Amino acid sequence: MTQYDLITFGETMLRLSPPGINRLEDTATLEVQVGGAESNVAANLARLGKKSAWFSRLPDTPLGYTIRNGIRHHGVDTSHIIWADNQRLGLYFIEYGAAPRSTQVWYDRANSASSHLGSDDLPREAIAHSRWLHLTGITAALGSTCADAINMAMFIAGQNNVQISFDVNYRAMLWDEKSAATTMTPMCETADVVFVALRDAVNLFGAPDTMLDCARHLQEQWGGTIIVSDGDKGVTAVDATQQATAPTIQTQIIDRIGAGDAMASGIICQLLEKAPLEKALHFGTVMAAFALSIPGDIARVSRAEIDARLNQGDGGSLRR
Repeated sequence: MTQYDLITFGETMLRLSPPGINRLEDTATLEVQVGGAESNVAANLARLGKKSAWFSRLPDTPLGYTIRNGIRHHGVDTSHIIWADNQRLGLYFIEYGAAPRSTQVWYDRANSASSHLGSDDLPREAIAHSRWLHLTGITAALGSTCADAINMAMFIAGQNNVQISFDVNYRAMLWDEKSAATTMTPMCETADVVFVALRDAVNLFGAPDTMLDCARHLQEQWGGTIIVSDGDKGVTAVDATQQATAPTIQTQIIDRIGAGDAMASGIICQLLEKAPLEKALHFGTVMAAFALSIPGDIARVSRAEIDARLNQGDGGSLRR
């Protein structure tokens, strides 16, 4: 059985957008990319030299093959995908805006093949033989069978000493705050590492509204390592024995989507390498900065580029 450094699963969609900052209603062409929180992390880790795997339920159609090929292109193992007949692929549309017009996103994902993923679809041996399992609240939001799959995957991982990370990744277009908090609290309690945006920690879990106090509060509630981010204010982590922080670094923002996944990927990469928590946070903020400067969900960046930026000596500090 192949051992993966990281295994993950969830919905990945086709991302469709007009060229440049054109309006969606006026465009005659659409640019096509592949995007999904979990597959972003798998692809990012593969690009950093880790052996990663991603799976989901995909329609057995050319659109499903596009998703597989787009993820596999980055070196991710996609051999555990479940192919579904007569089911659809989720789509999402992005219209980029220039101030004062904001970027907007529309989902077309209801009743997708991935939303029917269940615990019976899990490659249990692959999970049991991995070093790390990564999951997100986006998959939990897709329906009860998906939430069941997350809980079962966590159980399998826990029985086999596999590290578990969970990214809250709240999406208001998918579910309300009360339902999200009820479903995700046990998942956060089970995970070894939890990623959460400060605004979500406050709104869903009643945490304090500063990063350090928030991380301390949630660590007392859930245990493990709690990693709280707050946009350009940086990231803070607290575990049972220490706390660490890292500021963001200046970057020209080209595409915001996928930056949080890039940060999580960088942190996970370093934790897999047994790096100190503070070093992991700095690596993650640099990776997020690179992701912001690159179009698309996946951080098309090399380990050498990240290391070179870190070796400049400021550890990723913010420059204005």
